[in-house]
Amino acid sequence: MDVSQIKEHLPVYAEGPGGLSGASDTHIGNIDSVEEGKYIKLTKNNAPDGQHHWFPIEWVRAVDERAVYLKKTVNEVIEELLSEQPSGV
Repeated sequence: MDVSQIKEHLPVYAEGPGGLSGASDTHIGNIDSVEEGKYIKLTKNNAPDGQHHWFPIEWVRAVDERAVYLKKTVNEVIEELLSEQPSGV
């Protein structure tokens, strides 16, 4: 996976019930920025609480010119998203 492909405003999708072989991915937000090459910051516009959220770049399973796809389900993302900027970023 090429981190340089992760661009501002790309939509981010959590893995759907179809897994890698099926559709049904769920939109969880849009990219605000990549921070220190370690974390992805989501825009606050799509967040239910109106705040920025972060997740580790290791969650990314694929990137293309249209979107970023995670290897986490939407439930895992909701439980594990960071609501404060990670230390060291």
